[in-house]
Amino acid sequence: MVVQDFLESNSGVAPKLIMTDEDQSMRIGIEQVFPNTMHRLCMWHILMKLTEKVGTTMKNNPDFHERFMSCVWGSETPSEFESQWCSIISDFGLADNTWLQEKYESRNSWIPAYFMETHLGGILRTTSRSESENAFFRHSANRNLALIEFWVKFETALEEQWQKELQEDNASLHTLPMLETCWSIESHGRDVHTHEVFAEFQRQVVAARDYCHVKSIVQVGEVRTIGISSKSGKVRVVSFNTSTKAAHCSCRMFESLGIICRHIIVVLKNEGCDEIPSQYVLHRWTKMAARQLSYDANGHELEGPSTCLSPTIKKLYSKTCSKFSLALHASKHCEEKMRYFHKVVGDAFTQLEQMGAISEQSKVQEFESFVGTSFPSVISIHPPDVANTKGSGKRLKRGSEQTVNQKKKEGK
Repeated sequence: MVVQDFLESNSGVAPKLIMTDEDQSMRIGIEQVFPNTMHRLCMWHILMKLTEKVGTTMKNNPDFHERFMSCVWGSETPSEFESQWCSIISDFGLADNTWLQEKYESRNSWIPAYFMETHLGGILRTTSRSESENAFFRHSANRNLALIEFWVKFETALEEQWQKELQEDNASLHTLPMLETCWSIESHGRDVHTHEVFAEFQRQVVAARDYCHVKSIVQVGEVRTIGISSKSGKVRVVSFNTSTKAAHCSCRMFESLGIICRHIIVVLKNEGCDEIPSQYVLHRWTKMAARQLSYDANGHELEGPSTCLSPTIKKLYSKTCSKFSLALHASKHCEEKMRYFHKVVGDAFTQLEQMGAISEQSKVQEFESFVGTSFPSVISIHPPDVANTKGSGKRLKRGSEQTVNQKKKEGK
């Protein structure tokens, strides 16, 4: 069983949450192997079926789609979702729609409002990350490849991803996005967060400046409760401890995404906080997160490009890269530190050159070492042709997909 193999490959540690489509065999396997793991269904796969399940009338009704998406994506509590859902079902006469009834009964497995207290880092609402990985590797591999061919192409694909990550990491470390406010807290967010995370944080700062207003303040001891209205007209409640700087907002954006919301930013600004409190700067979103090395139970590095280096040298190589990046980041704002760092690196490089060059193992030699023999100059044995047996054909397309394909043909 695939699920059991996954558990064994993960050293027997069950994941906290798994996201899949509505495949019943996966659901049964997860319940048996991971009884304590939260199983969530992919929203994209469910919502893709909406237009063909609600009928022609609702399919072309913009008001229905707007209200339905607002209910699904915008509800912040289970009670809010249930109230809006029942209102939509009643207003549009969908009480007899069995598909909607089934989705409502399974609401706690796919509606975000039921997962707001579970920190997902903003990345697990759909299986899109898995689908994008599948698409990425599909460009470089196929089922006709021999094992060694698959391994070579897989290594190349991983190195391509690693190189892109290095480029984005370098941009976050050595370039600065433009600020849109004069608030010090925005500048601090730019200093600590990666460009992608800062873009979302900046949107919250701008929204806090332009749309949020304090409606009420109640103080009990060290806890101050603030009511804040925003562009939507909804009033969120922020509980703020004046001693520990701990804040909690009823929108629960931080609990879900790991980024403080516009409502908490307003409170921090009014409290005179020029920086984001340390407990709200998650290490995974910082510029230096990639500098921290990760190892498996055997002490092997989990991330980084695959090389033919020995495990000992590879670990030293990774640690050296990490220290180099940290030192560069610590010295880049001071000319004296940069000159010292430049001299130290130059002296070290000169010393290494004097120690002589060491020949590197080529990719071909690495592959030959892996298979235990040299590559032949002429290949006389090839993989057999793929037989069109049962189960090897293409998947059946939904009605909506067939309609789209038909329209494309008619438009040609």
